[in-house]
Parts: sequence; structure tokens; C-alpha cells
Amino acid sequence: MSIQLISAVPVPFLADGALDEKGLAPLYGFLDDAGVDGVFVSGTTGEFPALDDDERDVVLTEALAVLGPDRVYAHIGAASARQAERLAARAVALGATTLAAITPYYLPAGPRALVDHYRRIAAAAGDARLFVYLYPARTTTTVTPEQLAELAAIPGVAGVKISGEPTDRVVAYLRAVPEGFAVYSGNDVTFAAVVRAGAAGAVSGVSSAFPRPFVELRDALRRGDDQAAATAQARVEQAVAA
Repeated sequence: MSIQLISAVPVPFLADGALDEKGLAPLYGFLDDAGVDGVFVSGTTGEFPALDDDERDVVLTEALAVLGPDRVYAHIGAASARQAERLAARAVALGATTLAAITPYYLPAGPRALVDHYRRIAAAAGDARLFVYLYPARTTTTVTPEQLAELAAIPGVAGVKISGEPTDRVVAYLRAVPEGFAVYSGNDVTFAAVVRAGAAGAVSGVSSAFPRPFVELRDALRRGDDQAAATAQARVEQAVAA
């Protein structure tokens, strides 16, 4: 699989905190025109805890309408497996073929509960691919590389998104999982570094606002053009700083 740039998309809200449904399609269209490979919706950049289940359905439906099921990563994670199962089934019914679920948060989950959490979601997801989503800074749930390898063995679990971790930690996860298991980093600045280490690509929040330098970096990495990659990397760092 070629190097992938997936934009983690923010959600537009109205002044009263309700979802701005009319603002979704233009945002997805902007990213489609910019040339990103796909979108990650209702994640942490998408402020999913601020959305009710029906609003998450709307966010996903609009993304599918603009980009199609092959380019949409539908985050259906929740604090409880019960809610995540329900959201997974709803997402698949709407046409999603790739799902992602953050680890349990607020409600503690030990190693056995963690495996059970993803087994239940994978069962609800049916034939859809499921990505584990690790973000210990936000969830307080720590998953070791060995535990991720165990999750990777669950049927239907196809990859992982890792946020808030340095490159060496991402590499440790890469070494633990089986070949073909897709590893994505959520660290915008280290997109190139993790790809060179063997990652499938990035799920980038900043690219949803400034897609062009990230698209240029992706294209340079695909071509193996180190000089162009260095130029694009500097622009990526400028975008992240902004």
C-alpha cells in the first residue's frame, strides 16, 4: 500500500454548541480538492465527546457522500464497549467500511477488558475493517506493544492510529505487530520519520487546515525525492507552528 495522508477533520459547531450540518460538506470538499487520501471523522480533532450519536451519524453520512466509503475512517469509539458497539453497527449500516475506536477512557480497563472491548466492537463491525486508536495522554489507557500485538490478532482489526507518542515509541509498536498491520501516526511533525520507519502514513489534524504542505510531503516520500521531502517538511513544521 502506498503512503497515506488521512486528515483528521474538525467539526463545525453553531454558537449554541449544536452541530453545523451545513458546514460539513464544504470542509470535506476542500480536503478532497486538496488531494488527501482520506478523512478521519469524529475523532479527537472532531471533538466526538461533544457530539451525540445522531450527530455522529450526520458527520459520517456527509463524509461518505463527498469522499465515498473507501476514503472515510469512521471513528466510533466511546468510553464503554456497549456504546461503541452500537455506533459501529450504525456506521456500517450507513455505508462505512473502515472504522476506528479509541481505547476505553475515564472508565478504567485492564488488559483483559481491553481485549474484550475490541472483540465486541469487531463483532459489531462485521466485515468492516477496524483500527485501534491509542492516545494515552487523553485516555489514560496505556497499551504496550505486546498488548497491541494481541489486539492485532482479533479478526477484523486491521491497523492502529497512534497519537501523542514519539517516533521511537511508534517504531516499538511497528516491531511488535504482524506484517501487513497498518500503523498510522497522529504526530504531524514526524510524518516523514515514521513513514521511513515503516508506518503506513499519518492521520494528521493540522492537514485539515493546511493540507498542501502535507500533500507535497506525501508525494515526495512516494517518489523517494529526499530534497523535495526536506522542503515540504519545513513547510509542514511551519504549518504546525501556526
